[in-house]
Amino acid sequence: MDLRDLPLVDASVSQMATFAEAASRLFDAQVPALAVLDESGRLVGVLSEVDMLRAVFPGYLAVLDHTSFVEDDPAALDERARVVRGRTVGEFARTVETLDGDESETHAAARFLHTGEQALPVVDGNRFLGMLSIAALCHARLDGVGDE
Repeated sequence: MDLRDLPLVDASVSQMATFAEAASRLFDAQVPALAVLDESGRLVGVLSEVDMLRAVFPGYLAVLDHTSFVEDDPAALDERARVVRGRTVGEFARTVETLDGDESETHAAARFLHTGEQALPVVDGNRFLGMLSIAALCHARLDGVGDE
């Protein structure tokens, strides 16, 4: 079985879409990351849930071990969200390794383990086939053996 046979999710967004549009699309897609595509439909990167979190909340949170001493500043958080929501997704897209549609499940599992990504784009040449998440890969493998 190759990756084309797995439950890939058509979870993509144009690089010109707004951050707010991408957040809505990501929520609806029920997958941890979106493929970001250029005008011709070619993959230019991904935008994950963690990428969104980093964009919407202050960067210093990533270096803190705990936040017990940090008080929320609703006005500052609102302002940051206002600024980010209208920016284009292309500004936030990260380049990641892709999976080829003809690769094996084992190769995909190794790629997930080595990259730390929760979802990766599956491509056939330059054509985006869909996003594959770790959960979908594991579900397909477990479902494939059935109950004994």
